[in-house]
Amino acid sequence: MSAFIFPDTRPYPETPVKNNLLIHAKALAEGASPAQRKLSQESLHAEICGMLQQNYFLGLSVAMSMAESAAVYRVLLENLTDVLNAEKDEEIQWFAMPLVLVAGCNQAQPLGLGVPAAALRTCLEQHPHLRALNRAQWLPFLVPSADLSDIDAGAWFAAKQNIEAAQAFARRFRPSELSLPDGQSVHVVYALGYGGAEIREALGRNLLDAGLPLMQIWQESLSKQSVTLFVNPLSPDAPLHALTEGSHMRQRMAMDVFAANAIRAVRLQSPRVGVVAAAQQGGKILFGFNAADGAFEVEPLVYAWTLSPADHIGTVQQNFLDLMAECRVEHVYLLHDPISENRPLPAYAQALKLAGHNPFFAELQ
Repeated sequence: MSAFIFPDTRPYPETPVKNNLLIHAKALAEGASPAQRKLSQESLHAEICGMLQQNYFLGLSVAMSMAESAAVYRVLLENLTDVLNAEKDEEIQWFAMPLVLVAGCNQAQPLGLGVPAAALRTCLEQHPHLRALNRAQWLPFLVPSADLSDIDAGAWFAAKQNIEAAQAFARRFRPSELSLPDGQSVHVVYALGYGGAEIREALGRNLLDAGLPLMQIWQESLSKQSVTLFVNPLSPDAPLHALTEGSHMRQRMAMDVFAANAIRAVRLQSPRVGVVAAAQQGGKILFGFNAADGAFEVEPLVYAWTLSPADHIGTVQQNFLDLMAECRVEHVYLLHDPISENRPLPAYAQALKLAGHNPFFAELQ
C-alpha cells in the first residue's frame, strides 16, 4: 500500500492562538523532551481542572475550537477526559456504550430505545474484563447522539462529584424514540451509566468474546416487526471517548452501506467499477463511484465524509481501501491535490488525467 495520506483540509487558525492549554497541548503533540512533556502534562491537567472547578469555561472552549491540528485537539480531548473521569474513591465514573444501528423500513416510523438492563448484567457477568460494569447503574433508556453531545464539560464535572450529584444528573434525561426515515439509515445511540471509580478498569476494553452476545441482546431488545435492524455495540468508554468513537463508527458504517449500494448500482450498468477519492477544502474526503470505462459512465454517486476534529485521516483512508479490497474493486484512484469546496469530484476517466495514483498497483516514490 502507498504511504500517501490525503492532505488535511480542516479549517485551522492561520496564526497560533495565545492560550495556555494550547501551548501545553502542542508540546505534548509535537514530542517535546521527557521533562517538558511531564511539565506540560501536569500543567494541562491542573489548568483544565481549575477551570471546571471555577465554572470558567472560556479558555477551554477557545482551546478546543482553535486547536491548530488534529493531534493538538486529540491531546486536549484526552486530558479533558482524564479530568472528567473519577480520580478519587468517592467520585463517580460515568460511561457510555455506543450502539450503531443500521435500519431499513418501508415508511418513516419511531423506534423505541429501552435498555434491557437485566439481560446486560447476565451477559457482562460471564466476561471478567467487563464484569465491573455490573456494579454500575444503567439508565433505563438509550440516549440519542444529539442529546449526549449537547452536554458540556461543566455538567459532566459536576455529575462526577458524588452519588447524589450523579443521581440528580441522571434525572435530567427523558425517554425518547429514534425517528427512522423511509429506506436505509444509520444512527448512533448510547447506553449511559454511572458507578464507582472501580468501573474505570472495564472502560475502553475490547469487547472480545462479549461482542456477539451483546449484539444479540441489543438486537432482540430493539427489534421491531416492520424494521430490518442491525446493531453494532462498541466498547463502553468514558462519555467523550464514546461520543468520538460512536460518531466515527456511525459515519464509517454509513459509508459502507453507501458504497455497497453504489457498487451494486454501477455493476448493473458497467462491467467494471471505478472509484475516485480526494480531499476537499473545508474538511471533507469525497469518495465517488462510477464506471471505470468512459463509455459506460453513469451518474456519479459520491459519499462525503466530513472529518471530525479528532478523526485520523489515515484511518479513514485505510478503512475505505480495505472495504474496496473486500468488494473486489481494483480501479481506485486517489487524487493527490485537494479539490475546492465548490468543485464536483471528477469521474473516474477524468480523474486519471490528474495527479494521483492507484494504491493497489502503484507505490509512491
